[in-house]
Order: sequence, then structure tokens, then C-alpha cells
Amino acid sequence: MSGEDPKDIEISISEIYDQLQHVPMPTPKKEPKTEEFNEIHDNVNENRIRKVCTEVSGDIDYKRHLIFKTHPVAAGLKALKNESTIYTDTPLMRAAILSRIQEENEKAAVNKPRGGFDSDQPAKKVVLKIPEIICVAEHPKAEEFAKKHNISKSMAGFMILKDDVQSSIVVIGKDDPALLSVCRVAERGSMPYLVLGFPAGINTQMTSKEYLADIPVELPLITMAQTKGGVETAAACLVELMKIYEEGL
Repeated sequence: MSGEDPKDIEISISEIYDQLQHVPMPTPKKEPKTEEFNEIHDNVNENRIRKVCTEVSGDIDYKRHLIFKTHPVAAGLKALKNESTIYTDTPLMRAAILSRIQEENEKAAVNKPRGGFDSDQPAKKVVLKIPEIICVAEHPKAEEFAKKHNISKSMAGFMILKDDVQSSIVVIGKDDPALLSVCRVAERGSMPYLVLGFPAGINTQMTSKEYLADIPVELPLITMAQTKGGVETAAACLVELMKIYEEGL
């Protein structure tokens, strides 16, 4: 879609999605905040995520401009406890997660346990398990669906799997139309436990992240306020959540 005006692209993405919704989904109900959510100390854990994203990217802006909404750490820990499926937009995103898990496990095998973020206390030495990770772009019907409607395979995959995405963790590191489709699905009631939205870019990539950050439903999310992002930061964010979960067992 190169050469098109970014605003026209944004409008076409929205129209395509709405035209494909044959059955209107019910308005999502707000879930009451439970005691389980209130017990999580988000500030400490969110700082850990800010720190690791800054280290991976080499960009201090991640300390200042990462957006955390609707208790995303607590939601992520709940999803990991329930062994929820992780859905990614691209094979590269899945590969980055697996590579990050391997890297963390290799470090844990040779290093002594260290304290948590800004802590002198010893932390539990953990080995991260490989979760179920599904790349939606590899769905057998995604390519045909994408060609028919002139959309990305990732966007097509999330549309096809919109019911399966409910109560999952969604990690998007590149495909901005896919992130928009996840937002639209969530607005119609199919709510993931957590969305990590990190497409990098200045046009629809930024628009998709702004849409996510301002979504009118209580969707737990982590995203970047600026144009920065990418698969490596998204992977680091997820894997740090996995470490937080394992350390708490």
C-alpha cells in the first residue's frame, strides 16, 4: 500500500474490519477488580519492564514513555498461571520470544541468582518454560483471507481467530493492522488477558498504538507512546513478565 496517503490507509483498515463483522458482538462488560489484582505491586514490576526494555533497545525513552493500563502485570501473571496461549503477529515475533527465553535460561544456568530490580536481596533462580505460542499469520486460511480483502496475513489471522484470542496474551511487534484488528475484537467483547502492542513507525504504526492506548474498554495493555517499538522490545517485555511469574512461585 505504498504511495497511499496514511489517512486513507487508516480509514480503509477500519472499513475492512467493520465490513467483515457479520454478527455484531455484545458490548463488553467491565470486570470487577478482584483482590487478586489488588495484591500485585505494579510499580515495582512495571519498573522492571521499563528497565529491561531500556536495556534491550539502548533507548532511555522507554523509561519515560512506556504505557501501562488496566493492571497489565497482574493480568499477565494471571494468564501465565492459567497457561494461556500466546498469539503473535509474525513468525519473527515468535522467534524473538523463543530466543529471549533461551537467552535468559542460559544466563540462569551460569550465573548465581541476583536480586530483583533495585534490590540487594537474592532472587529465586528460575528456568522459564516454553509456552504455547501461535503465529496467527500462519493460520491455514490466513493467506487466502488476506488476498481476498487486501489486508496483511497477520490482520487476517487475528480476524479468523478472534474467538480464540479471548483470554490469551497477544504480542504484536510489527504488524499495525493486526494491532488495530485486536483492538476492534476487544471492543466487541473478545478480550485478551493482555495485549503488548509494539509496532514501530510514524504512520499507521503510531495510529494503532494510540488506538490501543485510548481503547474505551478495560483492556490490560502495555505499549509505547512514541514511534519506537519492535519485536525485540516486545519479546523482552513478555519474557520479563514470565520471569516475574516464575520468581513468585
